[in-house]
Amino acid sequence: MLFTLLLVAASQTAPAAETPKPEKKICRREVTTGSIMARPVCRTKAEWMQIDTQNAANAGQALDQRSYRMSPQRD
Repeated sequence: MLFTLLLVAASQTAPAAETPKPEKKICRREVTTGSIMARPVCRTKAEWMQIDTQNAANAGQALDQRSYRMSPQRD
């Protein structure tokens, strides 16, 4: 009986698991091709970092391809 009371007391005093706070959204204005109106796009910091990293990789790849095509042809 004492053991049961201790179990009940321990389960009642245990702190509830806290739910993690949602990440803060960061909004940027993006202009769609063919439009003059910018629209807000909101994402988390991690999502923006992933997008920025991918954009930087794409830009680097485009520059590499451009410099490769413009280099003189060697036979």
